[in-house]
Amino acid sequence: MNIIEKQTSLGKSLYEINTSTIKEIAELQRENISTYFNTNREFAKRLPEITSFTDFMGLQKEYNETLWNNARGAVEAQTAIVKEAFSGTRDAVKLAFTAEEAEVTTTPADKTEETSVKAAA
Repeated sequence: MNIIEKQTSLGKSLYEINTSTIKEIAELQRENISTYFNTNREFAKRLPEITSFTDFMGLQKEYNETLWNNARGAVEAQTAIVKEAFSGTRDAVKLAFTAEEAEVTTTPADKTEETSVKAAA
């Protein structure tokens, strides 16, 4: 595979990684917004049950814990998506440039051998 084919392949790989990463993050954000609205609806339904300040504080504490857990889960999921994208990018770049370095390393050696064979003749 020549350098142009490798670079083209790298470009396609990076495009696919970026596209899938953006789609996954967008889907995650859509799910997070839906979860946020559902959480608000659930806790709003429970507001009429409050009869004292202590009940209100308990509900507020539960609501905050739920929001925090949802946000923490969302950040962890997004971090996993980004790590996967970096890993895929690293592998694609490594594939594109590692093979090239091997060819570059063998090419000068071949030329040196050809030169020494011609000089001996």
